[in-house]
Amino acid sequence: MRSKAQAEQLPAYNELEPIDYDSEERVRGVYRSQNTSPAMSAPASYDRSNYSYDMDKPLYETNEQNHQTLKLYEERLIANKNRQKTGEVAVGKRVETETARAAVPIEKERVVIERVTPAEAGRVVSVGEADFQSGEVARMEVYEETADIHKEAYVREEVNVRKEVVRDTVEAEETLRREELDIKTDGTPVVDKNI
Repeated sequence: MRSKAQAEQLPAYNELEPIDYDSEERVRGVYRSQNTSPAMSAPASYDRSNYSYDMDKPLYETNEQNHQTLKLYEERLIANKNRQKTGEVAVGKRVETETARAAVPIEKERVVIERVTPAEAGRVVSVGEADFQSGEVARMEVYEETADIHKEAYVREEVNVRKEVVRDTVEAEETLRREELDIKTDGTPVVDKNI
């Protein structure tokens, strides 16, 4: 513990004087010379090139009874996003069948041979008028239509498959905790609340 006598032996403070190794050494010398603890005796050998504060740890260590550090904690709400698979869509095709009917009118030709009794039936013809002959005496071509029904494939429609991003906002509400300093005093102590 520092004493009043030590404080009186300290060199005068001058704000214009730089704080360097020499000024620090004068202060350290006051506390070393008036302390009987072997832990605070002067290091065996040192100078400005090899000195470190660890050599005088007892001079800088704080008494826990007179100085304590407290940590105050608080909770914060952290919002992150996770991407996960929720499903999948498979698009395929299937073939359905149905029976279709088509009607095509067609025409067929036929030869009609009719025997009729002429109005002149029974009339006598002259020898030169009668033409008797054998073989083909008439030719007539006969045609008919046939139905040509077959299937052809056509493009019926197009289907586009794509993904779209739908944006939404998810809201959450949580109760957050925070520690505050609670100072209770007994009597009339002087407390500097630098908070």
